[in-house]
Amino acid sequence: MVVSSTNQRDGVVFMDRSQVKTVPGPQPQRGPPNATGDSHPSDVAGDGRSRATGYQIKVMHWNAEGVRNKKIDLQNFLKQQNIDVCCMQETHLNSSHRFSIRGYETFRHDRASGHKGGVIILVKNSMAAAEIYRSQDGATECLGVCLLAGKKPLAIFNVYSPPAKQLDPHNIPILPDRCLITGDFNSHSPSWGYRQIDSKGEEVEDWMLTNQLTLLNQPDDPCTYYSRAWRTTSSPDLAIATDDVAQITTREVSSQLGGSDHKPVILNMNEERNTTTQKQTPRWNYKKAKWGMFQQLLDKNCRKLDFKDQNLNQHAELFCQAVLKAAKNSIPRGSRKNYKPGWNSHLQQLHDMLSSAREAMELNPTDENVTAHNRARAEFTREKLQQLRNSWHEKTQSLNMEKDTTKLWQLAHTLNDDVQERKQTVLELDGELQTGKKAANTLANMYQETSTVKLPRDRTKAVREAIRQPSEKGANSSCMYDPIRLDELEAAIKALKCKKAPGPDGISNDMLKHMGTIAKKTLLLLFNESWKSTTVPAMWKKAHIVPIHKKGKNKKDPKSYRPISLISCLGKLMERILNRRLIWHLETNGMLTPTQTGYRKNRSTEDQLALLAQEIETAFQEKKKVVSVFFDLSAAFDKVWREGLLLKIHQAGITGRMFGWIKSFLHERSAKVLLDGHESVSVKMREGVPQGGVISPTLFLVYINDITTSIPRLVSNTLHADDLAVWHASEHTTTAAYRLQQSVDSIKKWTDDWGLEINRVKTVSTVFSLSTSKEKVQLKLGDTVLPQVDTPTFLGVKLDRRLSWKPHIEDMESRGIKRLALMRKLSGTTWGANSKILKKVYTGTVRPVLEYASSSWNTAAKTNKARLDKVQNLGLRTILGAMKTTPITEMEKTASVQPLEARREEKLLIQGEKMKRLESHPLHDKLQALTKNRLKRQSLNHQIKEQQRNNADILTPSPTQCEPLTSTDWTPQRLGAEIRTSIPGVTSKQNQSDAALRALALDEIHQRYPASKWTLAYTDGSAEDATRNGGSGAYILQPKKPPTTLSAPSGALSSNFKAEVNALSLAASFLNSVEETPKNTVFLTDSVSALQALESSNTDQSLEELKHQISTLARKSTVVLQWIPAHCGISGNEKADELAKNGSKMEQPNHCQSYREAKTLIKHRWKEKFTNKTSGYKPQQDPLHLLSRAEQAIIFRLRTGHCCLKAHLRRIGVAESATCDCGEGDQTPEHVLQACPLLDQLRIQTWPDPTDLRTKMWGALEDLERTSMFMASSRFRV
Repeated sequence: MVVSSTNQRDGVVFMDRSQVKTVPGPQPQRGPPNATGDSHPSDVAGDGRSRATGYQIKVMHWNAEGVRNKKIDLQNFLKQQNIDVCCMQETHLNSSHRFSIRGYETFRHDRASGHKGGVIILVKNSMAAAEIYRSQDGATECLGVCLLAGKKPLAIFNVYSPPAKQLDPHNIPILPDRCLITGDFNSHSPSWGYRQIDSKGEEVEDWMLTNQLTLLNQPDDPCTYYSRAWRTTSSPDLAIATDDVAQITTREVSSQLGGSDHKPVILNMNEERNTTTQKQTPRWNYKKAKWGMFQQLLDKNCRKLDFKDQNLNQHAELFCQAVLKAAKNSIPRGSRKNYKPGWNSHLQQLHDMLSSAREAMELNPTDENVTAHNRARAEFTREKLQQLRNSWHEKTQSLNMEKDTTKLWQLAHTLNDDVQERKQTVLELDGELQTGKKAANTLANMYQETSTVKLPRDRTKAVREAIRQPSEKGANSSCMYDPIRLDELEAAIKALKCKKAPGPDGISNDMLKHMGTIAKKTLLLLFNESWKSTTVPAMWKKAHIVPIHKKGKNKKDPKSYRPISLISCLGKLMERILNRRLIWHLETNGMLTPTQTGYRKNRSTEDQLALLAQEIETAFQEKKKVVSVFFDLSAAFDKVWREGLLLKIHQAGITGRMFGWIKSFLHERSAKVLLDGHESVSVKMREGVPQGGVISPTLFLVYINDITTSIPRLVSNTLHADDLAVWHASEHTTTAAYRLQQSVDSIKKWTDDWGLEINRVKTVSTVFSLSTSKEKVQLKLGDTVLPQVDTPTFLGVKLDRRLSWKPHIEDMESRGIKRLALMRKLSGTTWGANSKILKKVYTGTVRPVLEYASSSWNTAAKTNKARLDKVQNLGLRTILGAMKTTPITEMEKTASVQPLEARREEKLLIQGEKMKRLESHPLHDKLQALTKNRLKRQSLNHQIKEQQRNNADILTPSPTQCEPLTSTDWTPQRLGAEIRTSIPGVTSKQNQSDAALRALALDEIHQRYPASKWTLAYTDGSAEDATRNGGSGAYILQPKKPPTTLSAPSGALSSNFKAEVNALSLAASFLNSVEETPKNTVFLTDSVSALQALESSNTDQSLEELKHQISTLARKSTVVLQWIPAHCGISGNEKADELAKNGSKMEQPNHCQSYREAKTLIKHRWKEKFTNKTSGYKPQQDPLHLLSRAEQAIIFRLRTGHCCLKAHLRRIGVAESATCDCGEGDQTPEHVLQACPLLDQLRIQTWPDPTDLRTKMWGALEDLERTSMFMASSRFRV
C-alpha cells in the first residue's frame, strides 16, 4: 500500500512513509517533561475533533512484561486511577499460575506453548462482561470481551503481536460499531510516531482502512516504550476504535508502572455507565452480638404475641418480626469495607522516585541517568518484595488454630481458588447477552423447567386414587400424631449449625440457638399449630436461589450454574424435629432397602465400595468375571414426582398428621433467583423435593427405595442416595451381560414410570476380569448402547478392570500433592505458620484424600500404596521444616502423625466391627463367610479377619455378643441437667502446676457448690491398659451425712470412657434410690469426653442408661455435671479414683460390646502401638511446638543432625569435607553448640553458665529459644 500524501479520516492520520534509517530501532519521539499527563490539555484536539470530558468509563492497556511480580503495583494503580477495564499483554502466565485482582473479574488467554506472551483482561466486578473471542494457534494473541456497561454493548479486544512474528489482525471479529481494540502490535508507522513504516505497520493500516477503524494514538503523543538496549523511545502500544467509540474517547499516557519498559495508557470514555453497584447486604456481626440482651428482648417481644385471632401465616410472620426486632437492637450489622492493597508510604515514595528517574532517562539517556534509573528500579523492586514477604509472613504467623479456625480455612480456600468474588453474571441465550434481572429470570425459568415432570394423565390419575386408599402400616404410630414436645425442640436447636445463610425471612440459626425460655415456648406453640393443622406457613415454602458457577464450565451457559436454595431456618428447624420421627419410623420398621446407605446413620459410601470390592475379589477367586453398570440419574432430587412421592410415603405407613404436613410441605412452593443484587420473578417449583430442606433427603430415600426391587435375584446392587451400581458375577460374560441387560431394562422402566431420567452419556458398563484380553459386552439403555469403560468412577473412587487400584492411587497422589502446595504457601523454613497449624492443615485437607475408602483399596500392591507414603512424608517435612534426608520415623514421632499403613489397618478393623453389628447390610454376611484362597490375592474379608485375630483380646468374637446398631427412639431423652466442661482460669496441665489447678478447682467448687447446700458426687473410672477389667467408683458427700463410697466393675473388656460413664450412672442410680432426694446435686468428674457424649445424639446402651438416671434425678433435683482437672490433689477425685481401682478388681461381667466401645478400644490400641514405637514421646509436653516457625526448624534439624552443617552435607555427598571452619573437628550440632572456638564469645553471651547439650536441644522453652537465637546469630546455616 502506498500513500503519497497525508491521509486523514476521523482521527486516522497516515503520514508520508520515510525510508530513512539511522540506528536500529525507531527514532526517539520525546515529549515535554509533563507528557505523562493528559496528552491534550484542551478540550479540542489538534485534528479538530472535539475531546470528551467528564468521562464515566476508564479503560487501561499496558504491556506488563510479566504480571506476577507486579501485582501489588497493579492493585494500587487500579485503585488510585479507578480503572474499570484493564487490558494487559505479555502476562507470562501459564496454567499452573494463579492470578486474580480483588474486585475484578479475570479473563485470561495464556500462551499454550513456549514461555512469556499471554493476554489478560480485568473487568471491575460492578460491570457485566462476557468473553466473545479467543485467538486460536495464531502468532497474534487476542482476547475479546463484551462489556455491558453503557447504553449498548461494547466489544473490547486485547491484542499482542510478538516482534518477530507475523501480524494477522484480520481474524479479529470486528463489529461495525461499538468496538475498541488495544494492545502491543509491535508495528512501525509514522501515524503513531515512528520515522518509518514496516510490513506490520502496513498490515495494521490496511486493516484499519478495511474495517473503517479510527486510531486513537496521535503522532505527537508521548511514547509508551523505552528500549534499554538502544536507549530510545517508541509507541508500539496502540488504541484503535470504531468511529462512534473514538468520538467519545480521549487517550493519556501515564507514568511507568511496576518497572515495566512499557507505560500504561488510559482511555477515558464519556459513556453513560450502566453498572450495577452491588450493595453488599449488611451481615449480622455475631462476634459482637449481645446475646443476653437479645434473649431478654426476644422473650419480652414474645410475651406480647397473641396467636388467638390470627391465622397460621400471620402467627409465623409475628414471630419472625419479634426475632428480627430483638436482633436489630442487640446484634450489630455491617458490610466489609473496600479492600486496600498492601501499599505503604515508603513504597509510594520509592515508586515516585523510580518514575522521576524514568522520565529523566527518557529525556536524556546518559550513562548517569540510566544508572540512576536502574538503581531506583532495583531499590523499589527489593522493597516491594520485602513488603510482600513481611505481609504474608505476618498473616501466616498470626493464624491461631486454638482460638479460631475460620481465618485459616478462609485463607486455604483463597489459595485454592475456591472463593468466588461477587462478579456480574452474563448469560447468553439464543445469541443474546443477558445481565441483571433478565439473567435472573432466565435462570429462574430454567430451574422451574428442571422441576417439571411429564407423565401420562392416566398414570397420574391412578396414583391419586391409590393415595386415597387407607394404609394399615403405621396407623397407630405415636410419632405420626403426638404433639411436638419441648425436649424435641431443644434437641433440634442443639443440632443447628451456626454461620449458615438465612432464608427469605432473615432469621438465622445463630438467633434460634440463643432463644430464651419464653421464645422457645412461643415457637413450640407455632410448631404445634402447624402440626395439628397439617399446614406449613407460606413463608416457609419460599426460597431464595443463589446460582453458583461450576468451576471450569462456560460462564455464559445458564446450565453452568448450580442452584443453592436458601429457605427459612424456622421451617428447617421444624423439619429437623419431624425428620427424626420419620427416620425412626423407617428404620425401626425396616422400610428402607438394605443396600441404601445415603443419609443413614452409621452408613457411608465406603460401605458400598467395600461391598463392591469384596464381591469382585470373591468372583476372581471363583474364576468368574463381573459385569457391572454404574448409573447416573440426571437431577434426581429435582425430578421427584411429588404425587408419586405422596403415594410412596403413604404405602410406607406414613399417615395422620405426618402425611398431611409433608403434603402441605411439598405443595405450592415458590422461589426467586438472587443474582448480582437483582431479584427474579417468583416461579413455581412444581416437582422435586425442596432443595435445602432437612427432611428432603429422607423423602428422596422413600421415593427411590424400590428402584431395584424388580432386578433379577442374582444381580447385586448398591445404592447411595441416587448413586446406583448393579453387577453380576459369572464364568461367562454372556450370562452376566444377559442378567445385566434385564436389570438395565427394569431400572429404565422404573425411571420411566416415576419420572426420573437416566443420563445416557454418564451411565457406563465395565467388565472386571483378571483376563489379559479385554472382553466386550453390549448393553443397551433403550436404543442407546452404553459406553464400556475400563476405569469407571463410582462414589469418588476410580476403579479399574483388574481391581489393582493403581489408577485411583495415582489420582489420590496427584490430588494430595496439589493440596500440599497450600502448606508450602503457608510457611517456609524461616517464616510462616507453626507446626501445629500446618499439621491441622495436613490432617484436615491432605490426609483425608489419601485415606478415603482405604478399606476397599488396601488390597493394592505395596508399591502402589508406597506412592501415598511419599506424599505424607513430603507433608511431614513441610510441617517440621525438615531436610529431605530426615528419617521418617523421627518426623512421624515429632509431628505425632501415624504412618498411613497403621491408620489403614485401624480403619479396616473398625469397618469389620461396624459390619459385625449392621446385620441388614449385605456386607455383613460377606465378612462372616469363609475366605476363599485359590489365588494369592487378598480381599477385604482376608484382611479384616487377620486384624480380628491379631486383636482378639480387646474385641468380642461373635456378633451375638455385640450390641446391635439400632436407631434411638424418636423422642429425645431430655437431660434436664446443666453441663459445665470448664473452670474459669484453668487451661492445661502443661501450662499450670498441680497446685494451681487444685486451687482454682476447689475455689470454684466451694463458691458455686457449697457443701452445706449441695450434694457432691465425685466419680471416676479406669481400666487396665485402658482396654480391660474396668472399674467405676463414686465418692458422695451429702450435707449432714457421712460420705458414701461406691465401687463396681465395668466389664472384662472396657475402655476408660465406659468406666467413667458407668461411674456417673452408679452415683446417679444411688441418689435416685435414697429416701430423701437431695435438692441440689453436682457430679464432679474428670472425663470431658463423658460430658460431651451426654450432649451428643450418638449414644449406646450405657449412655442411654446414664441419661435416664440423670433425667430422673433432674426431675426431683437441680443437677449439674461439672468437669474438674484430674490427678492434681483434689481429695474427692483421688478417693473416687481409689474406689474405681477397687471396682476393677471385682469379678467382671461380660457385657455386650457396643460399636462406640469397640471403636474406642481399637483407637487406643493403635495409639498405644504408635506411642511404643516413638519411645513414649509426648508432643504436648515438648516446648518445640511452642516456638516460632524459624525456631522450630532450627531445633528440629539440630536434634536429628540432618541439617546444613558440613558433617551432614559430607555424609550425603554435597560437601567435600566435614571439618568445621575452625579446623578442630567435624562440624556437627554438638561441635557448633559446645566446642567451636569461632563461637566462644557468642556462646558465653548466650549461656553465661555452663549448659549441657541436652538442655540446649531438649530443655525448656527458654532454653530452646536461646539455642535458636544462638544459631541464627552464628554464621552457620542450619
